[in-house]
Amino acid sequence: MSRVFQALERTEELRRRQVAPVLGAAPRNGSATKPPSAVDAGEFERLAGAVLQARTTTPFATMLVACPHHGEGTSTVAVGLGMTLAGHLRVLLVDANFRSPSLADMLLEAQPQRGLVEMLSSEPDAEVAVVETSVPGLRLVAAGEVDSGSPRLLQTARFQRLMSLFADASDLVIVDAPPIMPYADTLTLASKVERVVLVTHAEHTQRGHLEQAKEELDKSGAAILGVVLNRKASHAPPWLQRRLNL
Repeated sequence: MSRVFQALERTEELRRRQVAPVLGAAPRNGSATKPPSAVDAGEFERLAGAVLQARTTTPFATMLVACPHHGEGTSTVAVGLGMTLAGHLRVLLVDANFRSPSLADMLLEAQPQRGLVEMLSSEPDAEVAVVETSVPGLRLVAAGEVDSGSPRLLQTARFQRLMSLFADASDLVIVDAPPIMPYADTLTLASKVERVVLVTHAEHTQRGHLEQAKEELDKSGAAILGVVLNRKASHAPPWLQRRLNL
């Protein structure tokens, strides 16, 4: 399994030899509410510790989890991080991945009747679609009934008001986002949260895609908290070792 390297607060500091959190071998299958293995739990504890430490330096209440392309593990990281942080904070997970929503399937026995889409389609009430999970301290706003027009709802002022309401009722709001490269949704979302965690797949993400995703986030004004290396089998790929100065 992987090791977790020292956390950084800003990805720009990579050039100054501060290394981003590197997360390996997160749970891949089955219900996310099942207790993770000892190794998985340790990985998420380290990542959660980096987030908690960053909050003591510069407090923030909203963060986004995103990746360059499909299949790199953002939902797994968002849920694992949320479950772990729920032992320390009141955490709200928000499924804003209207391209491939999955958090309700991972955390709930049945789909809730209302979700983020419905809240964005009518006057927001922050408690209407917020549901409890089986994890103490962890609540969820599912995506809802998404269609091809749903992503446009993320561009409305109503979404920003909802985020403020969510933040008022929680210690930390974690937003699961669609991949950056195929869609513009995540750049819209990134401009409306205080921090962004960029997830990469150890054996999948190409160097150019990671760097391009980071550049796109920079252009949107996102404050990048760090980079998570997900599903790390044994060691970082050579290009990522060089990038992170490992």
